[in-house]
Amino acid sequence: MYKVCLLLLLIVVLACSSVLAQKPTQPIRIELELDSYKTDADLIATPDSSLLLFTKTEGMWSVPPTFEFTKYNSQLQPVWTKKVDLKPISQYLTHYSEARYAHVAFSGDNEKKYQFVKLNLKSGNITKHDYTIEAIDSIYSFEVVADNYFIVARSRKDGTPTLLHLNQASGEIKPLPAAYGAESAFSDVLAHPQQKQVSVVMSESNGRVSRLQTKLFDAGGTLLKNYFILPELDKRPLYAEVTPGDTTTRLLIGNYATRNLRYATGFFTVPVNSNAADTRYYSFLQLKNFFKYMSPKREARTRRRETNRLKAGKEPNLQYRLLLHDIYTTPDGYILSAEAYTTNSRQGGFNRLYGPTGYFLPSPKSYRRTQAVALGFDKSGVLLWDNSFPLQDIESRELRPTVEVACNPAGKVVIAYPDKDEIEYKIMDQDTYIEDKTNLKLQPEDPNGKILSTSMAGVVSWYGLNFAAFGWHRIKSPGSDIKQVFYINKVSF
Repeated sequence: MYKVCLLLLLIVVLACSSVLAQKPTQPIRIELELDSYKTDADLIATPDSSLLLFTKTEGMWSVPPTFEFTKYNSQLQPVWTKKVDLKPISQYLTHYSEARYAHVAFSGDNEKKYQFVKLNLKSGNITKHDYTIEAIDSIYSFEVVADNYFIVARSRKDGTPTLLHLNQASGEIKPLPAAYGAESAFSDVLAHPQQKQVSVVMSESNGRVSRLQTKLFDAGGTLLKNYFILPELDKRPLYAEVTPGDTTTRLLIGNYATRNLRYATGFFTVPVNSNAADTRYYSFLQLKNFFKYMSPKREARTRRRETNRLKAGKEPNLQYRLLLHDIYTTPDGYILSAEAYTTNSRQGGFNRLYGPTGYFLPSPKSYRRTQAVALGFDKSGVLLWDNSFPLQDIESRELRPTVEVACNPAGKVVIAYPDKDEIEYKIMDQDTYIEDKTNLKLQPEDPNGKILSTSMAGVVSWYGLNFAAFGWHRIKSPGSDIKQVFYINKVSF
């Protein structure tokens, strides 16, 4: 028995050592001597393993600002730079990238005007269209299929979420059928380019009972199918992400509540074209690593208390707000990640929702993250593994993702976020949990230089297990003056 235990311990140590040995590298960095007081910069990762840097540089006195896109390849070498003619007060809103093109939305010269820029990722050719959209006052996200835009926006009339279809060729804009109201929200919108379809997942609730509705549209905005996932007696679906693929294989993966619809008590999977009877439920108590953000003693107490509650026939007392991320596909199935958070607002929610305030929630003072989780499922929706990344001192004024997630075909997951001149990260090898805190200090281009300060730091998942860290640095190199740069570091795992 002693030898068996020793062997098992050795296996665990070797597995943990293997994960810890996978230190990230910084093979490439570029520094652009821009002025942060005059330049706004946004970085977009594209499917061709490139980066698009958008800059808005203010002119002197009455000179209008300059708007530019620069494409960098995977080695951070510039490929092309293109100027784009935008209204002087234009602001970047959001973007959508597909295989050959990047689509970027900008505000116009008044609250009813919007500009959409389409960039050919290979040539850099740009087309721009201006639209007047009377019905909305904000755009949250959009997907594109065959030059048809499916836009999630906020209604100018009553602030409720709305879905619009915009035909780029004709300029026609029309609302798409959906149940809009204070208790409804868009949980996910996903384009299916091969099928030339778009799935729209809606969460609907009357405050006591909830259901999920998945609408399937063709490229022209015609409703093809409508699917419903109804609640069971003690399990109410809350929000979900939809997987890619054809209609026979698509799944919904999301979270559910047992009673209070403000809090999730577990995850579920279900085929889109099925019903609640085919749903697989996984409570937080069933997950191996969900409570690792707690101390070992607190985790043991929590598990013991909840197990006793269930044995006594009581409802679970585990309640979390969760912000779901997009689903990643692997050869074996899917990976869903999410952020658990708390808020000091009396009202709240737990998903990346598109609603009256942009993300369905009133704006409290802050949202504080407690952990990020990742779950692996097979193609049928069976849970294969789970893992977690405790988060500390991460707060935001908006309910948007604060961590970036990357994975490779083997199912290895990396979750990362910026912390001044460092990148905090966690490497997940399925359900092997590593307690050690891991971070990477960003290095300047000059190995003898020193980073004096960091501002507006960010990180984006790029391609494979590569991230792009970016922001503004003040740097001092030996024998030279202090300079300010906009930096992009390639971080490879």
